Amino acid sequence: MKKVISILLSGLLFFTINSKAQDTLKIHEQIDKASLGIGMGLDYGGFGGNLLIYPQKNIGLFAGVGYAMIGAGYNFGTKLRLVPKRTSGMSPFLLAMYGYNAVIGVSNAHEYDKFFYGFSTGIGFDTGMRPGKAGYWTFALLIPFRSPDVDIYMDNLKQDHGVEFKNELLPFAISIGYRIIIQW
Repeated sequence: MKKVISILLSGLLFFTINSKAQDTLKIHEQIDKASLGIGMGLDYGGFGGNLLIYPQKNIGLFAGVGYAMIGAGYNFGTKLRLVPKRTSGMSPFLLAMYGYNAVIGVSNAHEYDKFFYGFSTGIGFDTGMRPGKAGYWTFALLIPFRSPDVDIYMDNLKQDHGVEFKNELLPFAISIGYRIIIQW
């Protein structure tokens, strides 16, 4: 009887370890080491693309370039993601970047158009990450740390040049994109 129980427990232990190993393999299959994204947001340089490489599974480095209403915008930074223990398909992350974080565009007076650069941070999540899928969606809320020079410049345009702004700068930005996993 002890042999039967011992064999059953050994079999159960083997099955449990094998299941955990398969779950771990599924998670590692879905984790990208590099991806190319297309989307909109500061991390995409406006409306554009970015390249993201993970030297470590939780720490990624990216660079983005795109069209930002008055010309080419860029940003580069780091993405810190929390890789789920199970294949949930969703992975939260934090972003920190440097690059453009404000654009002033003046209709019919493009000589006053100007980019402002600085740091931005954000929080978001990747979703749709499944084993065997070629890509996934990513969403983020970004907070730009703008220099006082932005407000000074806008006030100068209003007072000295009669520029009327129809829209104020928002204290946040949104990022939406689709990432294509690069296999290597």
